[in-house]
Order: sequence, then structure tokens, then C-alpha cells
Amino acid sequence: MQLDVWLAYVLAMIVISISPGSGCINTLSTSLSYGFRQALPAIAGLQVGLVIQLIVVGVGLGAILASSELAFMVLQWAGVGYLVWIGGSKLIWPEVQLACDVTSAPKSALFTRAIFINVTNPKAFVFLAAFFPQFVDHGQALLPQYSVLAVTSVAIDTVVMLNYAWLAHALRPWLNSEALMKRQEQFFGLLFVIAGSLLALY
Repeated sequence: MQLDVWLAYVLAMIVISISPGSGCINTLSTSLSYGFRQALPAIAGLQVGLVIQLIVVGVGLGAILASSELAFMVLQWAGVGYLVWIGGSKLIWPEVQLACDVTSAPKSALFTRAIFINVTNPKAFVFLAAFFPQFVDHGQALLPQYSVLAVTSVAIDTVVMLNYAWLAHALRPWLNSEALMKRQEQFFGLLFVIAGSLLALY
């Protein structure tokens, strides 16, 4: 892979990762509720979900999702239901975790939730199926190129999510009251519901 092609991909991935989406919402919400350290399993889960997406696209299933209305619709409504369920839970039963609290968040639950947030997003599969091949030279071995792009994607998204988590954690002292924490949980719950609704309209 030529350096200029890789640098173009790096720039594109930075823009994509910074752009707000359900993964960004999840990272901000988790870090605000539980703190920076507790957001790390959620960030790891997002990266596992991203790797699954990249593998699926790499073996050609992304093209199937792009061409099969039924397959796309099934995954789409699974994603819609999952995002709305997360958002509804935050709206109805907001979790309050003050900065002075020492109770740990359920890391496995945060990790698993983040994986599902990524893998139930059909727009990401279709986007990657169209976007990924633009940076691949089909006259050369594909596996090394896909591997470089996949590692680059995960590295960039991890750095971006870590920065989002740090920013949210820095705001925690300003939100260190039960009433404000409830409001921010409900705010992010509303964002999840909106994200699910937008996905339903896609």
C-alpha cells in the first residue's frame, strides 16, 4: 500500500471517528456516569464491534447487506430496537454514579453493550463496504492491505473515543449531583432514542 493512499485513509477515518454517532454517544454517556476508567471496557467493546464489521465487509457480506433488502432490514430493525431499548432504559431508570462513589460499573455489561451497538448498525456495514475498497489496490495481495486498514481504523477510533471519554470525565465534577446526573443520563437516553429513530428512517 502506497503511503499517500494510507495517509488519505487516515484522514478520512479521523473525520469519520470524530463525527457523532451511537458509539460516541455511548462513550460520553458511560464516562459521565461511571468515570474514565469504567469507560475503557465500553471503548474496547466498540473496537471489537468495529473489527467484526471490518471482517464481515472483508469477506464480502457487506455487499450482501447492500444488495439484500431483507438482510438489511433485519439488521436495521435489530439495531433500532437495541438503541431504543438502551435509550428508553436511561430515560425511565437513569443510573446515578457520583464522582465520590466507589461502586464499580459492570464492566462485562458495558463491554457487551458496546459490541452490540456497533454490530447492529447496518449503515456502518454498507458504508464500509462502499468506502473500504476505495483504498485497496486489487492488483496486489488483499489480506495485507485489509489488515493495515483494519489496524489503522481500530487505532484511530480508539484514540478518538479515549479523548471523548476523557472530555466527559473532566466534566464530571461539574455534574456531581444526583439531579444533574439523572438529567444527563436522560439526555443521553434521548440521544440513543433519536439515533435509533434516525436509523429506522434510513
